[in-house]
Amino acid sequence: MSALALLNLLHRARDAATPQELAFIAVNETVALLPYRQAALWEEGRGLLAVSGVPLPEANAPFTLWLERVCRQLQQAGPIAPGHMQPHEREQWNEWLPPHGYWLPLPRAKAALLLARDEEWRDEDAPVLAELAHAYGHALAALRRPSLWAEWKARARLRRKTWAGVAIAAVVAALIPVPLTVLAPAEVVARDPAVIRAPLDGVVSGLAVRPNQRVTEGQLLFELDDTTLRGKAEVAEKSLAAAEAELRQVSQQAVFDPAAKPKLAAIVGRREQQAAELDYLKSLLERIRVKAPTAGIAVLDDPSEWIGRPVAVGEKVMALAEETDTEIEAWLSPADMIALEDGAAVTIFLNVAPLSPVTARLTHVAYEASVRPDATVAYRARARIEEDDKPRLGLRGTARLSGGSVPLAYWLLRRPIGAVRAWVGW
Repeated sequence: MSALALLNLLHRARDAATPQELAFIAVNETVALLPYRQAALWEEGRGLLAVSGVPLPEANAPFTLWLERVCRQLQQAGPIAPGHMQPHEREQWNEWLPPHGYWLPLPRAKAALLLARDEEWRDEDAPVLAELAHAYGHALAALRRPSLWAEWKARARLRRKTWAGVAIAAVVAALIPVPLTVLAPAEVVARDPAVIRAPLDGVVSGLAVRPNQRVTEGQLLFELDDTTLRGKAEVAEKSLAAAEAELRQVSQQAVFDPAAKPKLAAIVGRREQQAAELDYLKSLLERIRVKAPTAGIAVLDDPSEWIGRPVAVGEKVMALAEETDTEIEAWLSPADMIALEDGAAVTIFLNVAPLSPVTARLTHVAYEASVRPDATVAYRARARIEEDDKPRLGLRGTARLSGGSVPLAYWLLRRPIGAVRAWVGW
């Protein structure tokens, strides 16, 4: 055994052009480094590649079949003997091979070199054989490496399988039913407020309550300016006094002058008209002082904006509501409108407590869109709060309204499909 022989074998292994040439070198020329009587190179999945002393092993020969069974049983590198075999293979060992074998797996390749000789293997042979096995394994793995075309085809096949799997998974995922939901700005409003309106045309002279103030039934809320009405009432009183004086005068004349009796009926009618007009003006003077029809919280805008503001009859000035007798009002934009049934689930995420959603049930959605205070057009929706601890009046947030179940693909593509249809006109 010499270093020159080892270097020569390593050089020959690197120069091998095919796996068959490398196998021939391994089983026939390794003897120049370490003496042996027989050698065989076996590769997993391919069987015997080469046997020393023959150009090509016969695939169905008894020796070849027996040797392949032996190679499949061996695992651990190192010296082997017939005692390591199964009983059937052990009986034929002495018939086919010398008594002392050495099993040498090739790293980086699913192959191994079997060497057999008459004398025992020495401990100093193991490092040399390990170095030789490393070289043979590296060379065989390099020769078994597929070509660029084969690698490209394998990768393309893998990509096709991958994309096919992705496509199947996407189709399956697209059919998964999910709830169709929309988001809308929402506000906590009074469920049944008492709307306080202007009883007649006039100018607001003063407010007797502040925003969010609790009022009792019959308490003064606001009043209108009474200058015009009082002037008219004073004129009506004077006109009534004049009519009554004329009535007394004509009544006295009618006692002595029969010609005055026909005038009496006209004067009485005029007097009743003046009295009725005065009563009407007095009733208007009483109505300009608007009082609370029920107890509740006063809901109104900035009071300073109402002082001196002219109002028309029926115009809303404020509302009275219970602070916790509330429900949800949401505004759905026409683009987000979906099919919603009464009783649909509604979840409200209030700005003051976004991590504590409030559950509600839809009571109705307006059939027609209306103009909101911010000049946008939207559908008004109302929902009944299911929780006992209802949020207070005036809180705002975002409402999630749930419709029916739809496939995931429709949920993802609903808006894009609508935009495309609007663009192409189909």
